[in-house]
Amino acid sequence: MAYQLNTQIQSSTLYLDSTNCVSRSPYFKYELATAVTCPTGTRMLLSVIGASIPNVINNVTEYNNKLSFQYNTGAGVVIFTITVSVGIYSAWTFASYLNSYFVENGRDITCIYDHSKFKYTFISTRAFNILNIDPQFPTTCSHLIGVAKNSNNEYVFPILAGNPLYTLVMPSTINFISTPFIFLKINNIPLSNINSRGNINDTLIRIPVNAEYGQMIQYRPAELNRFLIQRSDINTVEIRLEDIHNNPLAIPSGVEIQCIFKFEYIYPSEPRAIDEGTIAHFFKQNPIVEVEEEDEIGAI
Repeated sequence: MAYQLNTQIQSSTLYLDSTNCVSRSPYFKYELATAVTCPTGTRMLLSVIGASIPNVINNVTEYNNKLSFQYNTGAGVVIFTITVSVGIYSAWTFASYLNSYFVENGRDITCIYDHSKFKYTFISTRAFNILNIDPQFPTTCSHLIGVAKNSNNEYVFPILAGNPLYTLVMPSTINFISTPFIFLKINNIPLSNINSRGNINDTLIRIPVNAEYGQMIQYRPAELNRFLIQRSDINTVEIRLEDIHNNPLAIPSGVEIQCIFKFEYIYPSEPRAIDEGTIAHFFKQNPIVEVEEEDEIGAI
């Protein structure tokens, strides 16, 4: 929504640096020595004009690091789950991690990455499949290894190894992007944004991950998104970062982030009827006056 800046009050800028926060978990909390105040008779607009975040985001986290197999040992069928250590992986290093596990635990399975098709292939001399039995034997790395989805947007399990014995070509391509977007959310100021599920949440901005690993993600909006704040003063700010799955952003605990808030001031507009602009409102404002008709007396 566009707001007309109709006051002569100078805007305020708040620079947030995580090196100065008083708490880092579960959100970055800042205690301001000087509160941001709204002058009497005006309303306050909040917008984010910049953010800087180092791109050291783990693409394998505690939320997507499990892979479960059903495997025929020759003496019987067993089900086991591999828990991959949290970190930053490529398609090759992830495959190497799995192969090391298979060798160390006596599982005759090998993971091969085809870089021309961007797909994993698992091969073995024994029958096996990939399954997802939550919570006992979950597979949470579906998007990493290339599990297909059905028309209901659900991952399809189990994935069976077929001919030649026993080969399992993953049906979809791998995806080792940590998160394409970062959501900056504010905890102590109510907002009315709506996500793709139709839920109202407290997202301030969506930051595209536009930098390579090890570089700095820089956010500078082309157009400011202003929020009308229902508060007269702000002396505490609590922000947090989340990925596209609404999980806390998987960055090391010592990583520093910066964010710049801008506060502007407007005079409140005159109240308007909720149905203004409708036909019903027009007739309310311009009622039709009924004119009584005189009875005609017929001549004798």
